Amino acid sequence: MTTDAPGSVRCPAIDYDFADPTVQSHLHETLAAIRQHCPVGWSDQYGGFWLLATYDDVLEVARDHERYTTTAGIMIPPTGASMPVVPAELDPPEHTPYRKLVMPFFTAPAVAAMEPQLREIVRDCIAAFSADGHTDLVQSVAEIVPSLAIGLALGLPREDWSVARRLTGNFLSTAKVGIEAKRAAAKELEDWLEELIRSRRANPTDDTLSKLVNARIDGAEIPPQIALGMVQLTVLAGHETTVHGIGSMLYRVAAEPGLKDRLLSDAALMKATVHESLRIDPPIIHMARTVVDDHDRAGAWLHRGDKVMLNFGAANRDPAKFSEPFSFNIDRTPNPHLTFGSGRHRCLGEHLAVTEMLIVLEEILATIPDYRLSDEGGPADIEWRGGGNTRGPAQLEVVFTPVPR
Repeated sequence: MTTDAPGSVRCPAIDYDFADPTVQSHLHETLAAIRQHCPVGWSDQYGGFWLLATYDDVLEVARDHERYTTTAGIMIPPTGASMPVVPAELDPPEHTPYRKLVMPFFTAPAVAAMEPQLREIVRDCIAAFSADGHTDLVQSVAEIVPSLAIGLALGLPREDWSVARRLTGNFLSTAKVGIEAKRAAAKELEDWLEELIRSRRANPTDDTLSKLVNARIDGAEIPPQIALGMVQLTVLAGHETTVHGIGSMLYRVAAEPGLKDRLLSDAALMKATVHESLRIDPPIIHMARTVVDDHDRAGAWLHRGDKVMLNFGAANRDPAKFSEPFSFNIDRTPNPHLTFGSGRHRCLGEHLAVTEMLIVLEEILATIPDYRLSDEGGPADIEWRGGGNTRGPAQLEVVFTPVPR
């Protein structure tokens, strides 16, 4: 396909399949080539979509809910879920009251109140392997902390935290498992969440989940399908993305020359490290919008109903916005990465995600400060896994001086 339309510039089609393992292993090099040669390009994959590869295009579309809607879904390919993911798949004005409902539970002060329990969770994870002298940090830390954190945030009983981890992992598995498998995973997750919602509506408690599903919008009870979509977004957004965020960060700290020494001598640099990791290795690679009306964007003619991919991975390494974008640099000030999006749909869980990552970094360096990669290879030696729109290390084998029990 070309963008041959009045007022447009011809641009070659791009063959971008983000679920292809070869693409995953060279993702950012692939995106850099697309940004250079075809910054608004069409891919026939997954029913077809426009890929936006520049910082300015991604930022502008993320903020423009009038010309680009989320109501037709925010995933490429579609998830197969039976209800909208609320509030992410609503546009104003319907979007506004639901965002206001969820927001207070994930503000910076609300997350700060959770910090002692989050730190206890992280310390327990580390204590389980610190005497061994080796571990896979993805399996022993990154995959555990976020599911426990979201269970804590919602007030779920501990026996449900492992269930949340399993079901969200199934749902967010790689895009090429087949549509029937995706639908089955979506149905299993929905069934579990529906039972939680029914339980909290029948027997309300003082936890966050009860407050969310029993709230009223404009005096009316939240419809069951909307309540389901709202809880589903909270669970999904709080799990897989943070798994990848933690894994990528711990990899960078071990792999970047001199970085760990700087952090050990100046703990004030740790938050900047979290954000630079989120920039260079965003756990959310892309989100989707749907075009509302025909128009030109950067020489490409977009038609109503076309899918548009906001590629945060490409935007975060755009040399027009970031100097030496492929370099890991914790001294970037400011660091306006788009990993959490922008505008009305900016991620509500950003404070929780950053806090989890920061606590993990602090506690890892406090307990096993000499941890290092078992194989001293570079990024090409890391196997990256993706779940449709997410990406992070599949494993992170490290060695360190054992800590006596």
